[in-house]
Amino acid sequence: HQNSSNNKAVVSTQSTGTDKDYCDTIDNAHSSTDVIVYIHEDHIPACRRYKEFLPRIALEFPKCLICHIRASKAKMSSNFIQRGLPCFIAYKGGDVKKAWVNIQDTIGDDAEYDVLVEGMQDNSVLPYN
Repeated sequence: HQNSSNNKAVVSTQSTGTDKDYCDTIDNAHSSTDVIVYIHEDHIPACRRYKEFLPRIALEFPKCLICHIRASKAKMSSNFIQRGLPCFIAYKGGDVKKAWVNIQDTIGDDAEYDVLVEGMQDNSVLPYN
């Protein structure tokens, strides 16, 4: 049973490699599933830091689909990449539910896991368990 839980976490933290994959992931999720997309760039330290927590978030919130995409792959503007990352966007039923942009302005660029999860919940990006 433990193994199936680990397999789910690996699947749940999928990378959406292109902008089309990103849209398909959101559109194809069940209407009751919270889809949480982490938008990042690897050259930004805060982005690298918080990306490391995604598998644990997926394990602790198995009803959510956690995925990530590099902003440049999603064809986001350089202005957004410079000023808006790292960013979480929550979707439900294919629609944006909430966005938490430039999260290090709220919690810094090296916060611990519990601080990140609390911030995600306080900003309505992640549901409370």
